[in-house]
Amino acid sequence: MRRTVAVASLLFWCLCPRAIAQERLFTGPVDRLPPLERAALRQGQVVVTGNDGSYTARVLLGANASQVWQVLTDYPNLPKFIPNMVESRVLQQEGDRKIVEQIDRRQVVLISVVSRLRLQIREIPQQQVQFQLIAGDLESMEGSWQIEPVSPIPLRPPSQTLITHTVRVQPKAGIPRDTFQEIFRDSLVGTLHSIGREVQRRSRL
Repeated sequence: MRRTVAVASLLFWCLCPRAIAQERLFTGPVDRLPPLERAALRQGQVVVTGNDGSYTARVLLGANASQVWQVLTDYPNLPKFIPNMVESRVLQQEGDRKIVEQIDRRQVVLISVVSRLRLQIREIPQQQVQFQLIAGDLESMEGSWQIEPVSPIPLRPPSQTLITHTVRVQPKAGIPRDTFQEIFRDSLVGTLHSIGREVQRRSRL
């Protein structure tokens, strides 16, 4: 009887770490995504899902979370690398909360459209930036930027970062909704690619 218990105990201690390791192999932030999204992200692509004004955009970068955080929260310098953004300034700051005003200018057909947005921002350092429209040229907008460390090799220290940008946005009355949503959705790809390039540029300095 004692021998049976001893053998069972030995098997438990031998197999348990292996089982735990296997369980952790596919629980990373990228591993939890659908196969096509995982493959696209690992190839350096921006993945955008959603419709009708509710979108999720992701990109996987070969940089650490601190480097990504510095770029995402560098509000005054965002116009230097974000397409169509011509101004960004912090109006108020109190602890982890800020009021940021941003101006966007883009060409729609033959018309230059300028949008001014005032956002209330709450930062969770090294993890998330939450934002909500409090005034501006949209009916509503809210969402977040989330950063998650990623290990390309299971059980190894992370050397990549997954950026997940979620946003819910609606134009004001009188603006063609379908056209607005198509332009906004397409702009997410350019924004995340630009952030990725800026993160890589700074990481080489």
